Amino acid sequence: MQTILNRAIDEVRYYSCGYCVNDMRFIVKDRAVKKKEFPAGVFLLHHKKYGYILFDTGYSDMNYKCGIKGKLYNFFNPLKVKKEEEIAVQLQKDGIKPADVKYIILSHLHPDHIGDLRDFPKSKIICSMKCFRQYKKGNIKDLIFTDLLPWDFEKRLYRVRKYDYPTEFFKGYDLFRDGSVILTDISGHAKGQIGAYLPEHEIFLGADAAWGLNLMSKADEMSPPARLVQNNFREYKRSISLLQKLNEAGIKIYLSHDVIYKKDLLNE
Repeated sequence: MQTILNRAIDEVRYYSCGYCVNDMRFIVKDRAVKKKEFPAGVFLLHHKKYGYILFDTGYSDMNYKCGIKGKLYNFFNPLKVKKEEEIAVQLQKDGIKPADVKYIILSHLHPDHIGDLRDFPKSKIICSMKCFRQYKKGNIKDLIFTDLLPWDFEKRLYRVRKYDYPTEFFKGYDLFRDGSVILTDISGHAKGQIGAYLPEHEIFLGADAAWGLNLMSKADEMSPPARLVQNNFREYKRSISLLQKLNEAGIKIYLSHDVIYKKDLLNE
């Protein structure tokens, strides 16, 4: 077994960047908990050759400035974020400047994943071609608020088109051509949503493939309103099946909206 020092990815950190509050009665039928806070989770990777990489950017105060669409979103999905919770501010407290972040992987383009994107004007942005096509359609149901995107979003964007790198569990896209970060399609919640597999550490960043590890087995109990929020419920269940397969194989799964109590994910 390689030591962490001998691996390409030598750091994986978790940050909670604001949260939203949802009534569980509208998510899972007969749920005992009435209301629950869902953190907007962001993950920071460090690659020894390519530097710092963010997986999503969470909420920021920009989420309050998205016009009528933002107000409607906040009404049905009340969010809370303080300035000190924004990922750019938290990173700077840890000695990492926005310019140090070389890449930002966007799992998908919902407001709780792209809220602080504008604070990283030098980063290369990565998302799937499917996500990009949804963005170009401009359908309000896709919940892509262009007010949150930087003016040069398309210029800085790299679109993942094919997943043809074989792993034990799925076919993916080898981001750095060294087997350290494998992206794969986990559509369902959002069309073209991508997850990130870190084989060296047996970690899978699952974004919103499920809203929580404890909710994976309750997909069939999801209420009609919650099913409507999913882009494709059949694909949503397929992505959950992948999570369950990974879990059975001992892969550590981190979802964007689970409460994670540790910051350094490589030190148990």
